[in-house]
This record gives sequence, C-alpha cells and structure tokens, in this order.
Amino acid sequence: MTRIIGSAVLAAAAVASASASATPEWRVIDNAFSAVTIGIAFKDDKTGWTSHTDGASKPVIVRTQDGGSTWKEVNTSGIEILTMGVTTMTGPLTRVATTGLLGSSLFSLDGDHFKQSLGAPLVSQDIKFQAGQVTIASPDGVCFSTTSGLLYDCKKVPLKNKGTGRYAAAPSKDIVFLTAGTWPSRQSNNTRRDGSQVARLTNAVRVVYNKKNGANGTLSSKLELGMEQVDAPPTNGTYTAELWKSSDGGKTWKNLISDEGNFYFNDISCFDETHCVAVGEGFARDGSTQPGARVYVTSDGETFNLVHQENSTGADSLMAAYMVSQTEHWVGGTTKSGGLTAPALMLHSTDGGKSYKNENNNILGQMITAFSFVSSSHAYATSVNAMQSCSLLELTDAPSPSPSPSPSPSPSPSPSTPEYEKPPCQAGEAEASVTGTSGKLCAPPCSASGSCPQNPPKDVTATPACILKDQSGNQYCALECTKTSECDQAGGSTCSILQGGKGVCTYAASKSGRATFMTVTPAEVVVV
Repeated sequence: MTRIIGSAVLAAAAVASASASATPEWRVIDNAFSAVTIGIAFKDDKTGWTSHTDGASKPVIVRTQDGGSTWKEVNTSGIEILTMGVTTMTGPLTRVATTGLLGSSLFSLDGDHFKQSLGAPLVSQDIKFQAGQVTIASPDGVCFSTTSGLLYDCKKVPLKNKGTGRYAAAPSKDIVFLTAGTWPSRQSNNTRRDGSQVARLTNAVRVVYNKKNGANGTLSSKLELGMEQVDAPPTNGTYTAELWKSSDGGKTWKNLISDEGNFYFNDISCFDETHCVAVGEGFARDGSTQPGARVYVTSDGETFNLVHQENSTGADSLMAAYMVSQTEHWVGGTTKSGGLTAPALMLHSTDGGKSYKNENNNILGQMITAFSFVSSSHAYATSVNAMQSCSLLELTDAPSPSPSPSPSPSPSPSPSTPEYEKPPCQAGEAEASVTGTSGKLCAPPCSASGSCPQNPPKDVTATPACILKDQSGNQYCALECTKTSECDQAGGSTCSILQGGKGVCTYAASKSGRATFMTVTPAEVVVV
C-alpha cells in the first residue's frame, strides 16, 4: 500500500534569508502530524522513520527521504499494533528497528520492508541502536539484538519493584544501564470499564486504544494528558525510582540509585561507558516529597549526580534525553503537560551539566517525547501538543524565514464579499493554520488599533477578534467561538476549542497548499 502524508511545514510565507542561522534552533515542522506518534529515528539529514495514525485507523510505520516534508507508508509483514519507539543505524547501511505494544517489534534491512522480530518483549516504549546492537528496555529488564532486530536475547534485572523497567542504554557490548520507576496513580490493570486499553508512558501521558473499533475493524487510538482519573484505588502507594548497571552484558547487575517517595526515571542516554545523562520527574499533586523534573549526569559510569531540577509550575516534566558528547547533552519535556501556553523544555548543556539553557525558540504547548540526533547541530523530535495530538520538530541551522513586513489592512470588502471565509482566501487575508488545531482559516490583519473587520460569512455569530500572531509577530484576526453553531456551518466550519472553553472557527485543511503558521495570543487564552 502506498500512502503519501504531506507535512504541514509551519513557517511564515516569506523569502528565506541568504545566510544560515549562526546557532541551530528548534522549529515545529508539523504541528498536527498524527493522532499518536511516539519515537522517531533519522539515519542522515533527510532519511528517517516514525509512526502515523489518524486515530481511527491502525498506526503504520512511515518513511521520509526529504527531511520530513513528505512521509510514505512502508511495507510490513509483522505485528503492528502500536509503535512506541523507533531506532536506526547511522551511516551507509540501512538498519531500522521498532518496538511498542503487544509485540509490535519489527526490523528492516532496507528501510522499506519490515518483518517481525523474534524474542522481543511484549511491551516496551524504548529502543536504541548503539555499539553495533539494538537494545530494548522491558518492564523486567533489557533485551539485546546483534542481528539488527531480527532476534533478541532478554536479560532480567533484579528490580526492587518488579515490572517497572522503563528505558535502557548500552554504550558498549558489556556496559548496560536500565532506568525504572513508577508513580502512585499507576494502575496494574490496563483495561478500563469501557473495554479500552491504556498504555501509560508517564504520569501525565497515556495512549488509549481499542482493538474493536476503528476503520475496517482495526485499532483506534488517542492520547490523554494530565493526571489519570482512575476507576479504582491506585496500585502503588508512592513514587519509586531505580537505576541499574551491568558490566558484563546483562549477566549481573548493580543498583546505582534507589529512591522512594520523590520521582520515577524516564530516558537515559550515554555517549560512552562513563558519560551518561538520565531524566526523571515527580509531582506534588500526587504526593512527591521533592517534586519537579530532574537531570542526573555521570562522568565515571558509576555515580549519577543530580545536577538540575525544574519546578516552575509544579507540573514540569522531562521525558527525553540525548548525550551528544562527553560534555554536551539535551533533555526534553515541558513546563506543564497539556498547557496551551506552557513553554517546551529543551534544556541544553555544553559543560557536562554545570549549567543549562532552555533553547526552545519560544515554542509553546509542546511536550518533547523523543529525540533523534543526526549531528550536534541537526536533530528531530516528536512531541505531544496541548490539543492531545503529536507534532514533529527539527533542530537546524538552515536558513529561517526572513521577517515579513507588517501587513496593512486591506480595503474594506463589499457586503457581498465576507471575510473569514473558507480558503482559498481573498487578497489581503492570510491563509493560516493555528497551533492546536488541524484546520485552516482566512485571517485578515488587525488594524493599528487592534480592531478587526466585522464582515463574517452569513449566519455566523462568532466574534471577530485580534487574537492571532505569526512567527514574525504580525497580528491577525479570527472568529472566536465557544461552539460550532457560532461558525460558518454551511461552509463546513467548526469551532476548534483550544482551552478554557474558547476556540477559533476553522475549516477542514485541504491536501494542497501551505498555510502561515500562527498562534493564539496568550492574553486571549484562559489557562487552567
């Protein structure tokens, strides 16, 4: 089956500057890429793999060969329930492996044809290609493949809290690390009363899926953000965190960190046998005695020191990590899961964890879930956005759009030519995509005083308001709504609720054409 997915590149319609950025910067390249996408892997600057689903159909593995502008579904002959992690070997050879739920572990020797792996764990959300082998973290330990993901050999770790393994890193054939942990509200029962299944990635991020529904009787899936509302008392009484090390390829294990009551571990990444970074998180809302997102670093492979904590909102989260060199690393997450205006956390250290800078390029409403670095200056990432869908991001020093001149208000249209109409847009309006929505709209510019044209389509009762801003800071108008009946229903417009019960009227996005990426002005949004 061939399916091309066009990536909505989120950039203002402007001519690129002649010179590249002096410093690489993160950019959102597709704000509404997929209903559920966790994990991404690039073998070079242009070629990469991830998963994609519209939420109503079975998730599939997709490949890009143009840096994420377009994605094509690959051929698979194995179990593909829900992919949760992707990895690839960098260099001339193409070797790709995936992991996920219910045995969704596949491998490919050409990047286009994926087959079933043997011996992989039933459930995992972490997979890495390093030191000539593929490593998968499982709830009980670590699995290794020296056959590019064809066959795995799994080793158990003597965890103090059984079944809590989360992420692994194997910088060599002998040295292996495993992070583990859980949180108070986590349930041992993954089936809800309505029959849906739950995969709990973190305290604040879950994938809910149902094998009985979806297109053609396949699988439907969606994301949930925030603290889980459980049907029964929590299985666990407190937070637990463990970090283990093996020096003989998983035969024996040594406990390096064991903590109770404060946090649990997420990702770990190692540059070599002695230099690694690991991240964790805990929240006061469910009992952490030392809440906040945290970063641990080691320079000897034995002692992991807590070098940084984030606790600006009480909901700060760090899920992803990548060690670029012995002194440089990135960790990713958010200041608040599900917060529309919450700054993304893209913490960068170039001095081994002595200091950090949040180099998020003012990206809001995105929670980083996975990194894939091609080089120190070029990388890709997946994220969960505030509208509970998944986005793609890129770290690049490629030319960025030049600031466009501030738009001047267009002449007032005649009463027979309404504004805020269904795209394509008339002269003077911008065809826009808004963060947190999957649709498009026609946005006239705001006047110098901040007023907006009062000429919406017939029967529209939504309020024209100066609430949009493009990446250059230019202000635009949109129809602010609270329900779809206020929008141009005759033209197919719906009210895309953003937060606090308010939203904007948008039309279904067409498959052709590019839109100017805009965000809702924070002052107009009620943050909860």
